[in-house]
Amino acid sequence: MIRAEYRFHLPVPPEQGFDVLSDPTRDPEWQSACAHTRLLDGAVGAGCRYEIAFQILGRRLDFTVEITDFIPGRHSRFVTVEGPFRYVGSYHYHRRADGTTDVQWTFDVDPGDYFGILPEVLLKKVLINQVKKDSSSLSKQLAAAPPPS
Repeated sequence: MIRAEYRFHLPVPPEQGFDVLSDPTRDPEWQSACAHTRLLDGAVGAGCRYEIAFQILGRRLDFTVEITDFIPGRHSRFVTVEGPFRYVGSYHYHRRADGTTDVQWTFDVDPGDYFGILPEVLLKKVLINQVKKDSSSLSKQLAAAPPPS
């Protein structure tokens, strides 16, 4: 199992950051590798399953994922149900004194031999660099957006 972790800042309150990061239908808005998402059953929340497709390292990866934890403004967790390999991800939200948010992203992945001889350290670096880039882009989007009414 490979563990990738990264902490980033969002210029909005935790509840607003949670609304974006923990709703898989919004993933294509901020994750550049996300090609598609579709809810499979019910509203977004614990127990909700969804389809998601990524374009990573020149391959399209299709997964079915379940949200296992969903505590608005505080924590969300998701795990694969079907796909080419298993992963578990989570976001933890921490309110700063100025009301903005630090997010701790954690991603555990077991790619098996899916990527061939690609070293684990390189895959971990690819994952973290992708989140760095995407979270920076999201932070800029949120800073430029008008506040929710």
